[in-house]
Amino acid sequence: MFHSRSLEHKINRVHERALRCVYLDTVSTFAELLKKDNSFSIHHRNIQAMAIEMYKAKNNLGPSILNNIFALNTEIRPNLRTNTEFIRPRVNTVYYGKDYLQYFGSVIWNIVPRDIKNSETLSRFKNKIRSWSPDECPCRLCEVYLHGVGYTNIVQ
Repeated sequence: MFHSRSLEHKINRVHERALRCVYLDTVSTFAELLKKDNSFSIHHRNIQAMAIEMYKAKNNLGPSILNNIFALNTEIRPNLRTNTEFIRPRVNTVYYGKDYLQYFGSVIWNIVPRDIKNSETLSRFKNKIRSWSPDECPCRLCEVYLHGVGYTNIVQ
């Protein structure tokens, strides 16, 4: 899940080539092939997998170590911008902060739509989450490089 852009590109290239072989299509873009196959890139599958683990942690359905990593926030107060259902550690760096499992899981859980979060069972949650793709991904792989500025989530 926390790999480099170059590895992400290689994985997507293999996925694209496999879809081209399956559909005998040499002209469609990768996005068009994914749509035709009704599937997602490995990156979006990783986000979906993280959301499933967060659902398990929230509902005590996973192993106890999972509940220790993703601890529920008991200090939720209304009308605060920083309210999250899970405790999110403060971060100072990308590799040992934003890519920290506890932090990233909390961020992903916050972008999952409420109707999916409120699923009654794990199987219903999985069915709903596997058809969901985030509109704006908060991870560093989705950041765009702007000359003179650096990497940013702002789209030009």
